[in-house]
Amino acid sequence: MNADSTSPSVTETDADALRRAMVIYRTVADFTYDWEVWLGPGGRPRYVSPSCARITGRSPEEALADPDFFARIIHPHDFPGWRAGMDQAREAGAPSMDFRILRPDGAVVWVAQETTRVSGPDGEPMGLRLSLRDVTDRVAAQKALREANERLEERVAARTAELVQANADLRREITRGETARKSLEQSRQRIRNLSAHLRDSVEQERRRISREIHDELGQTLTALSMGLSRLEKRLPPNDTASRGHIADIAALAESALSTVRRIARELRPAILDDLGLCEAISAHARSFAASAGIAVTVDAPDITPVLDPEQATALFRVLQEALTNVARHAGAARVRVALSATKRGMRLTVADDGRGAPHKALSDPTAYGILGMRERMRFFGGDVDVRPAKNGGTTVTAVLPLAHRRKTP
Repeated sequence: MNADSTSPSVTETDADALRRAMVIYRTVADFTYDWEVWLGPGGRPRYVSPSCARITGRSPEEALADPDFFARIIHPHDFPGWRAGMDQAREAGAPSMDFRILRPDGAVVWVAQETTRVSGPDGEPMGLRLSLRDVTDRVAAQKALREANERLEERVAARTAELVQANADLRREITRGETARKSLEQSRQRIRNLSAHLRDSVEQERRRISREIHDELGQTLTALSMGLSRLEKRLPPNDTASRGHIADIAALAESALSTVRRIARELRPAILDDLGLCEAISAHARSFAASAGIAVTVDAPDITPVLDPEQATALFRVLQEALTNVARHAGAARVRVALSATKRGMRLTVADDGRGAPHKALSDPTAYGILGMRERMRFFGGDVDVRPAKNGGTTVTAVLPLAHRRKTP
């Protein structure tokens, strides 16, 4: 915007102030890392920041001169969605959008766009502000992660199929006589020992990763938040733009810290090691109720017998698997969790009021969640019983004898 030097209503002081304001504006807008665009009410660019060249490979002047600039650079498959988003933004605001841009050298760049409506001092609409960021690396990382997960699932499925086939072969061997039966039992015991060893290794790795995530990332994000707070205190009181940016970054840091804590808790709940099984069960039940929207009641004694860490972990994992099955399959509104102790053992019961599991599903050899719960208890001389309840729903009962200690693999 240029002041008219011939207008009598603009003094020399006003012109100087306007030039200073323009210098500040261009300093902020031109040097921002993101690509900033101001589209007028008719959709034509009025301002394009220099980052246009870095992201699109085209100069800001080319963008300002071409009314169809976006139609020309946005991938043809993405342009209709972008056009619809722009139409929506002019009426009621638009959500964030990710789309592809085609550079002159043939490269494809993914950008994330935030759209804001711009209004004048008297409220009249002045168009839209677009803030675009190059997220090509993020999209590539997400694609690589999806592909890695797909490959991992394929390997797990293949390995699972191999184990199922091996189990079928072992069952056929039972009919070949007592010698074969003993051999099979020995093989099963070795598999159980190996399975227990693998579970222990997984738990130790979960504990280590959880601790490192909580300590390293948690401390780093906490330090970042503290640094942002100190930085904010050093800003001039009237620097609202910078304060706003710092507030946005601080909110992202706080969100990341919450995610770090949740991931660490899901990997290995520290409360299980610090306060014991009862508190861990209560805490997990509250977390499950909040995330799944299913009411959970917990009945647990104030004092329980002392359990080996492996036994406490086994009962806790049974609870996790049972509640996961409720969320996935039961369609329940309520779940009751009960933990009781006697001189001889511990009993964990998880009962829901859902649709109930059919007997065929409970005996299905590919029901790996139920098989896993049973194997955890059987290794300690206990068992897991899963059956439909008389009044609807499913009841899971895990029994762990206290006199039984795990066998050395």
